[in-house]
Amino acid sequence: MIKCYLLDGKFQENTYDDFTTISESVNANRKKIYHLKLDVIIELLTKLGRKIITDGTINTVEGVGYITLWLRKDNLKKICRLNYLDQTYYEDFKETESKFELCAQPRGIVCHWVASNVPTLSFFSLIQSILSKNGSIVKAPEENIDIILTILKHLNEIEVEHDGMTYSGKDIVSSVSIVSFDGGNFTDSKNFSQVADCKIIWGGAEAISSVTALPQKEHCEIISFGPKYSFGVFDREFIESNYFEKALANTATDIAIFNQMACSSPQVLFFEKSRYSIQEIAQKMKSYFEELPEKYLKQYIPQGTASNIINIRGMYLLEDDKGILKSDDLSWTILIDSELRLEEPVQGKCIFIKEIDDIDDVLDLITRKIQAMTVCIINPDKRREFAKNATYRGVDRIVVPGKIHDFDLPWDGILPLNRLVRWVILKNGIGSE
Repeated sequence: MIKCYLLDGKFQENTYDDFTTISESVNANRKKIYHLKLDVIIELLTKLGRKIITDGTINTVEGVGYITLWLRKDNLKKICRLNYLDQTYYEDFKETESKFELCAQPRGIVCHWVASNVPTLSFFSLIQSILSKNGSIVKAPEENIDIILTILKHLNEIEVEHDGMTYSGKDIVSSVSIVSFDGGNFTDSKNFSQVADCKIIWGGAEAISSVTALPQKEHCEIISFGPKYSFGVFDREFIESNYFEKALANTATDIAIFNQMACSSPQVLFFEKSRYSIQEIAQKMKSYFEELPEKYLKQYIPQGTASNIINIRGMYLLEDDKGILKSDDLSWTILIDSELRLEEPVQGKCIFIKEIDDIDDVLDLITRKIQAMTVCIINPDKRREFAKNATYRGVDRIVVPGKIHDFDLPWDGILPLNRLVRWVILKNGIGSE
Protein backbone atom coordinates (compact mmCIF):
# COMPACT_ATOMS: atom_id res chain seq x y z
CA MET A 1 0.00 0.00 0.00
CA ILE A 2 1.28 3.44 -0.97
CA LYS A 3 0.34 6.47 1.11
CA CYS A 4 0.28 9.67 -0.94
CA TYR A 5 0.21 13.03 0.85
CA LEU A 6 0.51 15.39 -2.11
CA LEU A 7 -0.69 14.86 -5.67
CA ASP A 8 -1.81 17.18 -8.45
CA GLY A 9 -1.21 20.14 -6.13
CA LYS A 10 -3.66 18.80 -3.53
CA PHE A 11 -2.48 18.28 0.06
CA GLN A 12 -4.60 15.33 1.11
CA GLU A 13 -3.80 11.79 2.14
CA ASN A 14 -4.84 8.97 -0.18
CA THR A 15 -3.75 5.39 -0.67
CA TYR A 16 -2.90 3.62 -3.94
CA ASP A 17 -2.11 0.05 -4.91
CA ASP A 18 0.52 1.10 -7.43
CA PHE A 19 2.21 4.18 -8.90
CA THR A 20 0.16 4.46 -12.10
CA THR A 21 -2.06 7.35 -11.02
CA ILE A 22 0.76 9.12 -9.18
CA SER A 23 3.27 8.90 -12.05
CA GLU A 24 0.71 9.94 -14.67
CA SER A 25 -0.20 13.03 -12.66
CA VAL A 26 3.42 14.05 -12.08
CA ASN A 27 4.30 13.42 -15.71
CA ALA A 28 1.43 15.61 -16.92
CA ASN A 29 2.07 18.42 -14.44
CA ARG A 30 5.82 18.60 -14.95
CA LYS A 31 5.09 20.52 -18.15
CA LYS A 32 4.07 23.45 -15.94
CA ILE A 33 7.47 23.73 -14.28
CA TYR A 34 9.20 23.11 -17.61
CA HIS A 35 7.62 26.24 -19.11
CA LEU A 36 8.77 28.43 -16.21
CA LYS A 37 11.95 30.38 -16.87
CA LEU A 38 14.77 29.49 -14.52
CA ASP A 39 14.82 33.08 -13.24
CA VAL A 40 11.14 32.72 -12.26
CA ILE A 41 11.83 29.47 -10.39
CA ILE A 42 14.69 31.18 -8.55
CA GLU A 43 12.45 34.13 -7.63
CA LEU A 44 9.79 31.78 -6.25
CA LEU A 45 12.32 29.78 -4.24
CA THR A 46 13.96 32.93 -2.89
CA LYS A 47 10.61 34.16 -1.64
CA LEU A 48 10.00 30.72 -0.11
CA GLY A 49 13.24 30.97 1.85
CA ARG A 50 12.15 34.29 3.35
CA LYS A 51 8.75 32.85 4.23
CA ILE A 52 9.75 29.66 6.02
CA ILE A 53 12.20 31.43 8.31
CA THR A 54 9.21 33.23 9.86
CA ASP A 55 7.21 30.02 10.38
CA GLY A 56 7.55 29.17 14.06
CA THR A 57 6.25 25.64 13.49
CA ILE A 58 9.33 24.60 11.53
CA ASN A 59 12.06 27.27 11.81
CA THR A 60 13.47 25.58 14.92
CA VAL A 61 13.82 22.22 13.18
CA GLU A 62 17.44 21.22 12.63
CA GLY A 63 18.50 22.19 9.12
CA VAL A 64 15.77 24.71 8.31
CA GLY A 65 18.26 27.53 8.85
CA TYR A 66 20.44 26.00 6.15
CA ILE A 67 17.47 25.91 3.78
CA THR A 68 16.86 29.63 4.17
CA LEU A 69 20.52 30.39 3.49
CA TRP A 70 20.59 28.02 0.54
CA LEU A 71 17.52 29.65 -1.03
CA ARG A 72 19.13 33.08 -1.32
CA LYS A 73 18.89 34.34 -4.89
CA ASP A 74 22.64 34.81 -5.32
CA ASN A 75 23.27 31.27 -4.07
CA LEU A 76 20.69 29.70 -6.39
CA LYS A 77 22.10 31.59 -9.38
CA LYS A 78 25.60 30.48 -8.42
CA ILE A 79 24.46 26.86 -8.22
CA CYS A 80 22.88 27.05 -11.67
CA ARG A 81 25.99 28.64 -13.17
CA LEU A 82 28.16 25.96 -11.59
CA ASN A 83 26.00 23.12 -12.92
CA TYR A 84 24.86 24.51 -16.26
CA LEU A 85 27.80 26.81 -17.10
CA ASP A 86 25.22 29.24 -18.46
CA GLN A 87 21.60 29.06 -17.37
CA THR A 88 20.43 30.21 -20.81
CA TYR A 89 21.15 26.62 -21.94
CA TYR A 90 17.93 25.86 -20.10
CA GLU A 91 15.87 28.41 -22.03
CA ASP A 92 16.68 27.39 -25.63
CA PHE A 93 19.35 26.00 -27.92
CA LYS A 94 22.51 28.06 -27.69
CA GLU A 95 25.50 28.21 -30.00
CA THR A 96 28.72 26.60 -28.79
CA GLU A 97 32.31 26.53 -30.01
CA SER A 98 31.47 23.30 -31.84
CA LYS A 99 29.35 23.13 -35.00
CA PHE A 100 26.08 22.63 -33.16
CA GLU A 101 23.76 24.30 -30.68
CA LEU A 102 23.35 22.96 -27.16
CA CYS A 103 20.34 22.80 -24.82
CA ALA A 104 19.58 21.23 -21.43
CA GLN A 105 16.36 19.21 -21.16
CA PRO A 106 14.94 17.66 -17.95
CA ARG A 107 15.11 13.88 -17.65
CA GLY A 108 11.44 13.45 -16.71
CA ILE A 109 10.35 11.97 -13.37
CA VAL A 110 12.88 11.84 -10.55
CA CYS A 111 12.17 9.34 -7.77
CA HIS A 112 13.79 10.17 -4.44
CA TRP A 113 14.66 7.65 -1.72
CA VAL A 114 15.43 9.76 1.36
CA ALA A 115 17.10 8.70 4.63
CA SER A 116 15.64 9.84 7.95
CA ASN A 117 18.82 11.04 9.69
CA VAL A 118 18.45 14.69 8.58
CA PRO A 119 14.89 16.10 8.92
CA THR A 120 15.23 18.52 5.99
CA LEU A 121 16.95 16.10 3.60
CA SER A 122 13.75 15.49 1.60
CA PHE A 123 13.60 19.15 0.66
CA PHE A 124 17.29 19.40 -0.24
CA SER A 125 16.83 16.38 -2.50
CA LEU A 126 13.68 17.82 -4.05
CA ILE A 127 15.21 21.23 -4.74
CA GLN A 128 17.67 19.59 -7.16
CA SER A 129 14.76 18.40 -9.28
CA ILE A 130 12.98 21.73 -9.11
CA LEU A 131 16.05 23.62 -10.35
CA SER A 132 16.38 21.12 -13.20
CA LYS A 133 12.65 21.36 -14.08
CA ASN A 134 11.91 17.69 -13.48
CA GLY A 135 8.83 16.18 -11.93
CA SER A 136 9.40 14.45 -8.59
CA ILE A 137 8.02 11.63 -6.48
CA VAL A 138 9.63 11.74 -3.04
CA LYS A 139 9.60 8.68 -0.76
CA ALA A 140 10.02 10.62 2.47
CA PRO A 141 10.48 9.14 5.96
CA GLU A 142 7.12 9.32 7.72
CA GLU A 143 8.61 11.16 10.71
CA ASN A 144 9.78 13.98 8.40
CA ILE A 145 6.78 14.25 6.07
CA ASP A 146 5.14 17.10 7.99
CA ILE A 147 8.24 19.27 7.50
CA ILE A 148 8.40 18.95 3.72
CA LEU A 149 4.62 19.31 3.38
CA THR A 150 4.70 22.52 5.42
CA ILE A 151 7.44 23.94 3.20
CA LEU A 152 5.58 22.99 0.02
CA LYS A 153 2.34 24.50 1.33
CA HIS A 154 4.20 27.80 1.70
CA LEU A 155 5.53 27.46 -1.85
CA ASN A 156 2.00 26.75 -3.07
CA GLU A 157 0.86 30.18 -1.79
CA ILE A 158 3.71 32.25 -3.26
CA GLU A 159 3.38 34.47 -6.32
CA VAL A 160 6.00 36.65 -8.00
CA GLU A 161 5.97 39.28 -10.73
CA HIS A 162 8.46 38.83 -13.56
CA ASP A 163 8.58 40.80 -16.83
CA GLY A 164 5.02 42.02 -16.30
CA MET A 165 3.62 38.52 -15.70
CA THR A 166 2.44 36.85 -12.46
CA TYR A 167 3.76 33.38 -11.68
CA SER A 168 2.70 31.00 -8.92
CA GLY A 169 4.52 28.41 -6.85
CA LYS A 170 1.54 26.15 -7.57
CA ASP A 171 3.13 25.31 -10.93
CA ILE A 172 6.11 23.87 -9.09
CA VAL A 173 4.12 22.10 -6.36
CA SER A 174 1.83 20.40 -8.90
CA SER A 175 4.89 18.65 -10.36
CA VAL A 176 5.68 17.03 -6.98
CA SER A 177 4.22 14.05 -5.15
CA ILE A 178 5.12 13.02 -1.58
CA VAL A 179 4.66 9.35 -0.73
CA SER A 180 5.59 6.71 1.81
CA PHE A 181 5.51 2.93 1.67
CA ASP A 182 7.23 -0.03 3.28
CA GLY A 183 10.68 -0.20 1.75
CA GLY A 184 10.68 -3.94 2.47
CA ASN A 185 7.76 -4.43 0.09
CA PHE A 186 9.50 -5.55 -3.10
CA THR A 187 6.47 -4.96 -5.34
CA ASP A 188 6.01 -1.32 -4.27
CA SER A 189 9.78 -0.68 -4.40
CA LYS A 190 10.03 -2.23 -7.86
CA ASN A 191 7.08 -0.25 -9.20
CA PHE A 192 8.51 2.97 -7.76
CA SER A 193 11.86 2.27 -9.40
CA GLN A 194 10.26 1.52 -12.76
CA VAL A 195 8.54 4.90 -13.09
CA ALA A 196 11.83 6.77 -12.58
CA ASP A 197 13.78 8.46 -15.34
CA CYS A 198 16.29 9.28 -12.62
CA LYS A 199 16.75 7.90 -9.09
CA ILE A 200 18.26 9.95 -6.25
CA ILE A 201 19.18 7.75 -3.30
CA TRP A 202 20.24 8.91 0.17
CA GLY A 203 21.12 6.23 2.69
CA GLY A 204 23.44 3.59 4.02
CA ALA A 205 25.26 0.90 2.09
CA GLU A 206 22.40 -1.59 2.34
CA ALA A 207 19.81 0.93 1.15
CA ILE A 208 21.98 2.04 -1.78
CA SER A 209 22.60 -1.57 -2.86
CA SER A 210 18.97 -2.62 -2.62
CA VAL A 211 17.62 0.39 -4.53
CA THR A 212 20.22 0.26 -7.31
CA ALA A 213 19.46 -3.46 -7.77
CA LEU A 214 15.76 -2.86 -8.44
CA PRO A 215 14.42 -3.23 -12.01
CA GLN A 216 14.37 0.12 -13.77
CA LYS A 217 14.06 1.82 -17.15
CA GLU A 218 17.03 1.22 -19.43
CA HIS A 219 17.82 4.94 -19.62
CA CYS A 220 17.40 5.61 -15.88
CA GLU A 221 20.14 7.76 -14.34
CA ILE A 222 21.17 6.87 -10.76
CA ILE A 223 22.58 9.47 -8.36
CA SER A 224 23.47 8.03 -4.94
CA PHE A 225 24.63 9.82 -1.80
CA GLY A 226 26.08 7.89 1.10
CA PRO A 227 27.25 6.37 3.31
CA LYS A 228 30.03 8.80 4.18
CA TYR A 229 32.36 9.74 7.05
CA SER A 230 33.79 13.09 8.18
CA PHE A 231 36.58 14.17 10.54
CA GLY A 232 38.92 17.05 11.34
CA VAL A 233 42.64 17.87 11.58
CA PHE A 234 44.50 20.71 13.32
CA ASP A 235 48.18 21.50 12.75
CA ARG A 236 50.53 22.80 15.46
CA GLU A 237 50.65 26.38 14.20
CA PHE A 238 46.85 26.59 14.19
CA ILE A 239 46.53 25.06 17.66
CA GLU A 240 48.95 27.64 19.06
CA SER A 241 47.24 30.55 17.30
CA ASN A 242 44.45 32.92 18.33
CA TYR A 243 42.10 31.08 15.95
CA PHE A 244 42.09 27.85 17.93
CA GLU A 245 39.49 28.61 20.60
CA LYS A 246 36.90 29.83 18.08
CA ALA A 247 37.55 26.80 15.88
CA LEU A 248 36.99 24.44 18.83
CA ALA A 249 33.72 26.19 19.71
CA ASN A 250 32.53 25.87 16.11
CA THR A 251 33.63 22.23 16.04
CA ALA A 252 31.54 21.49 19.13
CA THR A 253 28.54 22.94 17.32
CA ASP A 254 29.33 20.90 14.18
CA ILE A 255 29.34 17.78 16.36
CA ALA A 256 26.06 18.73 18.05
CA ILE A 257 24.11 19.61 14.90
CA PHE A 258 22.12 16.54 13.76
CA ASN A 259 23.49 14.77 16.89
CA GLN A 260 26.32 13.33 14.73
CA MET A 261 23.87 11.36 12.57
CA ALA A 262 24.68 13.20 9.32
CA CYS A 263 27.43 12.04 6.96
CA SER A 264 28.97 15.50 7.42
CA SER A 265 29.19 15.15 11.22
CA PRO A 266 32.78 15.00 12.57
CA GLN A 267 33.52 11.70 14.30
CA VAL A 268 37.27 12.02 15.03
CA LEU A 269 39.56 15.02 15.56
CA PHE A 270 43.34 14.78 15.08
CA PHE A 271 45.62 17.34 16.77
CA GLU A 272 49.27 17.75 15.84
CA LYS A 273 51.62 17.82 18.85
CA SER A 274 51.88 21.33 20.26
CA ARG A 275 52.45 23.19 23.49
CA TYR A 276 49.00 21.97 24.58
CA SER A 277 48.70 18.36 25.68
CA ILE A 278 45.80 16.32 24.34
CA GLN A 279 44.35 16.38 27.86
CA GLU A 280 44.38 20.19 27.85
CA ILE A 281 42.67 20.24 24.47
CA ALA A 282 40.06 17.81 25.81
CA GLN A 283 39.36 20.21 28.68
CA LYS A 284 38.84 23.02 26.18
CA MET A 285 36.43 20.84 24.20
CA LYS A 286 34.62 20.01 27.44
CA SER A 287 34.00 23.69 28.15
CA TYR A 288 32.53 24.24 24.67
CA PHE A 289 30.26 21.23 24.98
CA GLU A 290 29.01 22.57 28.29
CA GLU A 291 28.25 25.92 26.65
CA LEU A 292 26.09 24.42 23.90
CA PRO A 293 22.48 25.66 23.72
CA GLU A 294 19.95 23.63 25.67
CA LYS A 295 18.38 22.26 22.46
CA TYR A 296 21.63 20.42 21.71
CA LEU A 297 22.21 19.19 25.27
CA LYS A 298 18.70 17.72 25.44
CA GLN A 299 18.60 16.06 22.02
CA TYR A 300 16.76 12.75 21.82
CA ILE A 301 19.16 9.80 21.87
CA PRO A 302 17.82 6.51 20.43
CA GLN A 303 18.09 3.49 22.69
CA GLY A 304 20.67 1.81 20.46
CA THR A 305 22.86 4.92 20.44
CA ALA A 306 22.53 5.28 24.22
CA SER A 307 23.70 1.67 24.67
CA ASN A 308 26.68 2.29 22.38
CA ILE A 309 27.67 5.40 24.36
CA ILE A 310 27.47 3.54 27.67
CA ASN A 311 29.56 0.66 26.28
CA ILE A 312 32.29 2.88 24.80
CA ARG A 313 32.46 4.95 28.00
CA GLY A 314 32.95 1.77 30.03
CA MET A 315 35.73 0.58 27.74
CA TYR A 316 37.62 3.88 27.91
CA LEU A 317 37.22 4.08 31.69
CA LEU A 318 38.72 0.62 32.14
CA GLU A 319 41.77 0.96 29.87
CA ASP A 320 44.88 2.68 31.19
CA ASP A 321 46.07 4.01 27.83
CA LYS A 322 42.81 5.84 27.14
CA GLY A 323 41.15 8.90 28.61
CA ILE A 324 37.61 10.19 28.85
CA LEU A 325 35.69 13.35 29.74
CA LYS A 326 31.91 13.10 29.87
CA SER A 327 28.73 14.75 31.00
CA ASP A 328 26.86 13.33 34.00
CA ASP A 329 24.14 12.20 31.60
CA LEU A 330 24.63 11.06 27.99
CA SER A 331 24.68 14.58 26.51
CA TRP A 332 28.31 14.46 25.31
CA THR A 333 31.45 12.32 25.53
CA ILE A 334 35.13 13.03 24.71
CA LEU A 335 37.25 9.91 24.14
CA ILE A 336 41.05 10.26 24.16
CA ASP A 337 43.59 7.83 22.75
CA SER A 338 46.66 7.79 20.53
CA GLU A 339 45.75 5.09 18.01
CA LEU A 340 45.99 6.42 14.46
CA ARG A 341 42.70 5.27 12.98
CA LEU A 342 39.19 6.39 12.07
CA GLU A 343 36.81 5.12 14.75
CA GLU A 344 33.39 3.66 14.10
CA PRO A 345 30.79 6.41 14.70
CA VAL A 346 28.99 6.19 18.03
CA GLN A 347 26.88 9.35 17.48
CA GLY A 348 25.14 11.29 20.25
CA LYS A 349 27.96 13.90 20.49
CA CYS A 350 30.56 11.21 21.18
CA ILE A 351 33.83 12.53 19.72
CA PHE A 352 37.21 10.78 19.52
CA ILE A 353 40.26 13.04 19.84
CA LYS A 354 43.82 11.94 19.09
CA GLU A 355 47.29 13.49 19.19
CA ILE A 356 49.50 12.87 16.15
CA ASP A 357 53.09 13.72 15.27
CA ASP A 358 52.31 15.22 11.88
CA ILE A 359 49.01 16.03 10.12
CA ASP A 360 50.24 14.17 7.03
CA ASP A 361 49.96 11.01 9.16
CA VAL A 362 46.19 10.97 8.55
CA LEU A 363 46.47 10.93 4.75
CA ASP A 364 46.79 7.16 4.55
CA LEU A 365 43.50 6.83 6.45
CA ILE A 366 41.57 8.55 3.69
CA THR A 367 39.39 6.62 1.26
CA ARG A 368 36.51 7.54 -1.06
CA LYS A 369 34.23 7.08 1.95
CA ILE A 370 35.36 10.43 3.40
CA GLN A 371 32.90 13.20 2.67
CA ALA A 372 34.25 16.23 4.52
CA MET A 373 37.29 17.27 6.54
CA THR A 374 37.69 20.36 8.65
CA VAL A 375 41.30 21.28 7.88
CA CYS A 376 42.74 23.83 10.30
CA ILE A 377 46.02 24.99 8.77
CA ILE A 378 46.92 28.69 8.78
CA ASN A 379 49.51 28.71 6.03
CA PRO A 380 47.47 28.89 2.79
CA ASP A 381 50.08 27.11 0.65
CA LYS A 382 50.42 24.30 3.18
CA ARG A 383 46.62 24.00 3.46
CA ARG A 384 46.22 23.89 -0.33
CA GLU A 385 48.91 21.20 -0.65
CA PHE A 386 47.31 19.16 2.13
CA ALA A 387 43.89 19.56 0.48
CA LYS A 388 45.31 18.40 -2.85
CA ASN A 389 46.73 15.25 -1.26
CA ALA A 390 43.59 14.57 0.78
CA THR A 391 41.17 15.02 -2.12
CA TYR A 392 43.35 12.85 -4.37
CA ARG A 393 42.86 10.05 -1.84
CA GLY A 394 39.10 10.53 -1.68
CA VAL A 395 37.87 13.52 0.35
CA ASP A 396 35.09 15.46 -1.39
CA ARG A 397 35.03 18.67 0.67
CA ILE A 398 37.72 20.55 2.61
CA VAL A 399 36.03 23.01 4.97
CA VAL A 400 36.54 25.04 8.15
CA PRO A 401 34.85 24.48 11.52
CA GLY A 402 31.31 25.81 11.53
CA LYS A 403 30.82 25.16 7.79
CA ILE A 404 30.96 21.39 7.57
CA HIS A 405 27.17 20.98 7.21
CA ASP A 406 26.72 23.70 4.58
CA PHE A 407 25.00 22.08 1.59
CA ASP A 408 27.41 23.30 -1.07
CA LEU A 409 27.55 21.91 -4.57
CA PRO A 410 29.36 19.80 -5.65
CA TRP A 411 28.12 17.36 -2.97
CA ASP A 412 29.89 14.02 -2.53
CA GLY A 413 31.92 14.91 -5.62
CA ILE A 414 28.79 15.25 -7.77
CA LEU A 415 27.19 18.19 -9.59
CA PRO A 416 23.66 16.75 -9.31
CA LEU A 417 21.82 19.33 -11.42
CA ASN A 418 24.13 18.57 -14.32
CA ARG A 419 23.24 14.89 -13.97
CA LEU A 420 19.52 15.69 -13.77
CA VAL A 421 19.37 17.04 -17.30
CA ARG A 422 20.04 15.61 -20.74
CA TRP A 423 22.42 17.67 -22.86
CA VAL A 424 20.95 17.68 -26.35
CA ILE A 425 22.32 19.13 -29.58
CA LEU A 426 20.92 20.79 -32.69
CA LYS A 427 23.13 20.71 -35.77
CA ASN A 428 22.69 23.34 -38.47
CA GLY A 429 20.09 22.41 -41.06
CA ILE A 430 20.56 22.23 -44.80
CA GLY A 431 20.97 25.72 -46.26
CA SER A 432 21.95 27.28 -42.95
CA GLU A 433 25.69 26.68 -43.23
